Amino acid sequence: MQTVAPQILRRLAALALAATLAACAPGGAPSPDTSAYESRAEGLEAAGDYQAAAREWQSVAGMTSGAARDRANINAARNLHALGRDAEALRLLDTMPSQPAGAVGIDYALLYASVATAAGDPAAALARLDSLPADLGGADLEEALELRADALFALNRAGPAVETLVARERLLTTAAAVADNRRLIWNRLQQAAAAGKDLATPPGAGPIVAGWLSLGRLIEATGGNPFRMRSELERWRASHQSHPASLALLDAIMANYAALTAYPRKVALILPLQGLLAASSAALRDGFLAAFYGESPASRPEVVIIDTTVLGAAGAWERAAEQGAEFIVGPLSKDEVAELRTVSGGVTTLALNEPSGDVGLGSFIYQFPLAPEDEADQAASKILGDGLYRGVAMVPANDWGMRIAESFGETLQAGGGRLLEIRTYVSGLPDYSQQITELLHVDESRARHQRLESALGVPLGFEPRRRQDAEFVFLAAMPQDGKQIASQLRFHYASDLPVYATSSIYQPGAPPGDDLDGVRFDDMPWILSNDESMAELRRRIGAVWPAATGRRARLYALGYDAYALVPLLRSAQLGGISDLQALTGTLSLTDTGRIARGLDWARVANGRIRAVSSPKP
Repeated sequence: MQTVAPQILRRLAALALAATLAACAPGGAPSPDTSAYESRAEGLEAAGDYQAAAREWQSVAGMTSGAARDRANINAARNLHALGRDAEALRLLDTMPSQPAGAVGIDYALLYASVATAAGDPAAALARLDSLPADLGGADLEEALELRADALFALNRAGPAVETLVARERLLTTAAAVADNRRLIWNRLQQAAAAGKDLATPPGAGPIVAGWLSLGRLIEATGGNPFRMRSELERWRASHQSHPASLALLDAIMANYAALTAYPRKVALILPLQGLLAASSAALRDGFLAAFYGESPASRPEVVIIDTTVLGAAGAWERAAEQGAEFIVGPLSKDEVAELRTVSGGVTTLALNEPSGDVGLGSFIYQFPLAPEDEADQAASKILGDGLYRGVAMVPANDWGMRIAESFGETLQAGGGRLLEIRTYVSGLPDYSQQITELLHVDESRARHQRLESALGVPLGFEPRRRQDAEFVFLAAMPQDGKQIASQLRFHYASDLPVYATSSIYQPGAPPGDDLDGVRFDDMPWILSNDESMAELRRRIGAVWPAATGRRARLYALGYDAYALVPLLRSAQLGGISDLQALTGTLSLTDTGRIARGLDWARVANGRIRAVSSPKP
C-alpha cells in the first residue's frame, strides 16, 4: 500500500475545514450537515484506511454541490491515489467541470498531475501543471517541479527532467531538503536507466545537468553490477569533483556499495584438482583467482584451496570450516554437491553445480550450475518469442540429450507450442542422413513417389519434399556433431527452417565455420557480448590468462563470477543479487537459493558469430 505523505494529510484536513466553513456560509440554499461524514473520513485517513475514507468523501460529494462537492471529490481522489487506484482517481477528477479557483485549484492541479503520471498519461499531467498560477511559490512550487520532472521522465525526456530538479534545488532553503532533492535525482536516474530511457545530454545543458546525466549513463552501463558500479563511481567522482553529487550523496552511495561488496576475512575454494575433472577445475580456479587479483589488495580475503579428490567433498568442506573459512565455494560435480547433504555448521556455501534428483541441502548452501536444461528452457522461450510454435528436435541418445529434450519440450508446451517429433542420434557418426530424413519425413516423400511410379508403370519427375508442419528445428549437439547435422539439414531440404541450439554447439576460441551458418544459439556474455567493457575485460584477462578465452572459457567465467558472488550472497537478504549483469549471464537469486542465468543470443553467418538482440528472461 502506498504511504500518504504528511503534506497530503495536512491538505486533506484543510480541505475538510474549508468544506465545513462553506456549508455554514451565509446566503444561498442551506447545505446539508456533512460534518459527521467528514469526521469519519478524517479518522479513516489517520488510520490508513484509504479505501473507506474514499467512500466517505464520495458520500459527501453526493450530498453537496459546487465548491463543497469539488473539495470532497478531490479528497476522495487523493485517497484512491494513495491506494494505487489511479485510473479510478483520474476518472473522478475528470468528472469535475473545470479546475477550481484559488488554493483548492492548486491542490486540484497538483493532485491531477500526480495521478495522471501514475495512470500512464504524463502529457495530461504536464498540461495540468501548465495551468498553475505564474506566481506560484513555496512548497507548492517545489511539489509542482517534482511532479513536472516525474512526467518528463515518463515521457522519455530525462534531460529536461533533470534540469527541472536542478532548478527545484535552487528554491530549497535547508541542507536536509537539498540532500533529499539530490537523492531524488539519483533515484529517478536509477529508474530511468533500468527502464532504458534516453539519458543523452541535451544541447546547451549546463555542467551540473550534464554531470547528473553522465551518472545516469554510468548506472545503465554497469548493469546493476555493484563491483563495476563502485569503480565507475570512483572514476566519475575524480572527473566531477565540483559537482553537487560528489559531496555527501556519493559518500553515502559508495558506502552502500562498499558494504555490499565487502568480502569475509577467509574464503575456501574446494575443487577436484586431480582426476577427470582436473582440467575443468583448473580453469574454474584460474577464473576465481583472476577476479581475486582484480580486487584491490586491501579488500581481498584470504583464499585457501582444498582438493576434494583427497578428502571427498564433505571432508573438504569440513576442513575448510575447521580452518576458519567464513564462506566456501565449491564443489564442482553433481555427485560432489550431493555429498554436502551431510554437512552442518552453517558456513555459507556456493556450490558450483546442483545435485541430481531430490537431494535436500542446507539452507546455507546456494547452487550455481551451468545447467544445459536452463539453456534449453531459454531456447524454447526464444522460439516462442520469435512467433514459432511447432517444431521438431534432434538430441543425442544419452542422458544429457534426454534431459535437454524434456526441459525444452516442457517449456515449449507451457508457452502454447508443440514438439511434433524428437529424433535421437548416436554421437560421432560420419553421416546423419537417415535420422534427418526420417525426422523431416523426406523418406515418406520418396516412398510415395516410388508407390506412384509403380502404380502408373512410368518414370515420374521427382523432387523430395520435407514435412510442412514444422516451423523450426531444435538441435542439441556438441560442435562436431552440430556442424554435420546443421549442414545435412540444409542438404535435405530444410534450409528454410530456422535451427535453434544451446551453447554446447559452439566451442569458444575456435571459429564456428560455415557448416553452422544460420544456427541460433544461447550462450553467456563472456562468449558473445560485444559490450565495450566486456570486450576490454576479455582483452585484458586474455593477455594474462590465455585459457580464459579458450575451450574452457565458460568454466573460467563461472569461477570469475563465483568470486564476485561471495559478498553479494552474504547480503542476499538485502537484495544483493537481482538482474546482475555478469560474465556467465544476467544473474538473479531464486527463492530456492539457486543462481539463475539469463543468456545472450547469437546467430552464425558466413562462419562468424553475430550477436542477436534478445530480452533476458
